[in-house]
Amino acid sequence: MNERRPGVRNIRLVIEYDGTDFCGWQRQPKVRTVEGEILNLLRDLLGFEPEIIAAARTDSGVHALGQVINFSSISQMSPAELARALNALLPPDVRIIESQEVPLAFNARFDAIARTYRYEIATRPTSIWRRYRWFVKWQLDVETMQQAMDSLIGDYDFSAFTSKDEERSPWISMKEARVEPVQPAGIALVFSANRFLRKMVRMLTGTLVEVGRGKLVPEAIYDILASRDRSRAGPCAPPHGLYLVNVDY
Repeated sequence: MNERRPGVRNIRLVIEYDGTDFCGWQRQPKVRTVEGEILNLLRDLLGFEPEIIAAARTDSGVHALGQVINFSSISQMSPAELARALNALLPPDVRIIESQEVPLAFNARFDAIARTYRYEIATRPTSIWRRYRWFVKWQLDVETMQQAMDSLIGDYDFSAFTSKDEERSPWISMKEARVEPVQPAGIALVFSANRFLRKMVRMLTGTLVEVGRGKLVPEAIYDILASRDRSRAGPCAPPHGLYLVNVDY
């Protein structure tokens, strides 16, 4: 009986994780990262260590509801079997929520057309949400925050809203920016764009809080964008309120 040798397959996984106890997504020596946890298990399950391509690289403390990755495999394990095996071995703060085989040409990073992030703010002290929302002690004017967010829609140079000079172009196409209520006693700032710069959402959030508390007028966003000067933006919001929600293809 002839046994067919399995070919190379491209596996796509969608992952959620609580970023509280991780030093970000990307594997680093001597610290706990989400990619490091997954790679260690894939090496044992597949018999080799694949190269993971991720849609986004979240920072230390940032969470994900829909991180997307892909990697090549010659294993005979189906995507569903692989996901079950990973979930049986992964720690409780990481979970595989989708798995499928995709065309070999699929690339989780470069094929993405939009990424959506949400930043959650608590408007009162909270014990339950203290690890997942930023408590802001000031009363925030949501209408003026939305006015400022409206001015972000379009194609702009977001150099003023990143933590460092980037090798990539700072021009971003912002497709959606809105503020919405979350229960209990909170708001969420939602941003959808083709891509994001390092700490961009957190710096936008810090600036929008300054608008909401009356320290900046909504029109100041235009001036900050035009200045391309990071010193003009507001403070960088802490990481624990930030979520990578989903990636569109």
